[in-house]
Amino acid sequence: MRLLLITYYFPPCGGAAVQRWLKWLPDLVENGFKVTVLTTRDGDYPVLDASLAAIVPPTVQVLRARAPRWGKLWSLLSRKNEPLPHGNLAATASYGWWGKLLVWLRVNLVVPDLRRAWNPNAYKTAVAYLRSNPVDAVVTTGPPHSTHLIGLKLKRRFRFSWVADWRDPWTTIYYLRLNPPAPWSLRWQKHLERRVAQTSDLNIVVSEHLANQLPTRNNSVIYNGYDARCWEFLRCEKSLSRQPEGLQLKYVGSITEGQDLTQLAKIIALAMKDQKFCLKLVGTALNSHQRDLLEHKLHDRYRCTDFVPHQQALREMATAQVLLLLINYYPGFEGMLTTKLFEYLASGRPILCLGPHGSEAERLINMYQAGACFDSSETDAAAAYLRDLHQVWQEGHLPRQERDLSTLSSHNQAFKLIEQLRGLKKG
Repeated sequence: MRLLLITYYFPPCGGAAVQRWLKWLPDLVENGFKVTVLTTRDGDYPVLDASLAAIVPPTVQVLRARAPRWGKLWSLLSRKNEPLPHGNLAATASYGWWGKLLVWLRVNLVVPDLRRAWNPNAYKTAVAYLRSNPVDAVVTTGPPHSTHLIGLKLKRRFRFSWVADWRDPWTTIYYLRLNPPAPWSLRWQKHLERRVAQTSDLNIVVSEHLANQLPTRNNSVIYNGYDARCWEFLRCEKSLSRQPEGLQLKYVGSITEGQDLTQLAKIIALAMKDQKFCLKLVGTALNSHQRDLLEHKLHDRYRCTDFVPHQQALREMATAQVLLLLINYYPGFEGMLTTKLFEYLASGRPILCLGPHGSEAERLINMYQAGACFDSSETDAAAAYLRDLHQVWQEGHLPRQERDLSTLSSHNQAFKLIEQLRGLKKG
């Protein structure tokens, strides 16, 4: 089966955005798929991770279309050397009238996102390829959701099955809820979202909640999953060894709007007041307010590192004693199922999850007895849970999740995808 995958984010881009399809490519190739990837050349990437290129099977053809880079222009216009937004439109809103105007223009006039500037080059490259290389299916994956508009346009010109992959919501995504567009702009966004969802032959989504939000029932939930191949050697890492800094508490990834870092710091301070510990934030960029908060609550007992390659991030998870997960306090939290959660589960380390109850993340953590979840009113209970974990660790018996997670592996999720794609071809 011949497949064209159109994605803005692809190695050398790093971070969570590339993981979903990167994990599936080897399984697709092993099961007889001829895969071509159309992606960006010199795109506006949040981070770089050249090591990920080794995961791409050699038989996968990679086409690259030049992407306009708005990072420098945005930084100049913002007057604050503000980086180009990646999944956050609140950062510049506090920079006076000029910053607010930039954000208003972005939210209301650049629909659905700044990466839409890549679409003309990507469409031209796709057309040239499809003229001489017919395919059975085209997959577009977003964010950026502007990538789906390439599929929408190609669908009118060529005969193929089109799959839209939704890694995040579109019109209900949290940064649009925190900074709502004007009514006329939101109506246009909803119109585009509806056209994509209803025109595509199949929508694959990362969670049940997101599937229920789309204006169509032609949806299939396929989790991000974890790559079992990466964990084969990491599982033997020793996490019970005594370290000079004491108990290792680790949060891996970025801190975004709605995540309660204040509650986390308070819980750790309560639970570990007289104990040796270190809170390590891996791949996390903290602002001055967040640093001041941690300094005040935890003093010098925290460490923060910038982005690290994916394999190193997995090693940090494997060598933690407790993993920390923060669920955002905003509408739509129910469907937040990041790649990180599945990798946390695969590590076997106990998870302390903070956030509103009722999320799919909480359901999975409870289902696999992988940790405990607490909301903003349960600070004392969360501190007691952490104290218990510390006591068990001191005795040399840190709990480890040993339940069968194989259904959550990216390998098994890839087979669900393959079944869906083959079903489209038969149809």
